[in-house]
Amino acid sequence: MEEQDLLTALLELAEENGMEVRAMPATADGSDRAGSLVRLKGKDVLFLSEVAAPADQIAAVAAALKGRVSLENRYLQPEVRKQIEEAGERD
Repeated sequence: MEEQDLLTALLELAEENGMEVRAMPATADGSDRAGSLVRLKGKDVLFLSEVAAPADQIAAVAAALKGRVSLENRYLQPEVRKQIEEAGERD
């Protein structure tokens, strides 16, 4: 699966699971965070850096999805499931 296709699939999955995905502006301090999941007013919001490399964006979205009970019994493409299951293991 191409990197952009994988990112698109993960983003769609995040939105289907109730996450709002927003662009995170570049920071002045040069921080290289690809994304952050926060809870605002009872809703999960995933801030995703527009300038991060696609691989880093994929890792951030996968990490936000990891452990979601709603995904356990749902069919996911093997590449998508692998990214989610391995999220955070490479850090």
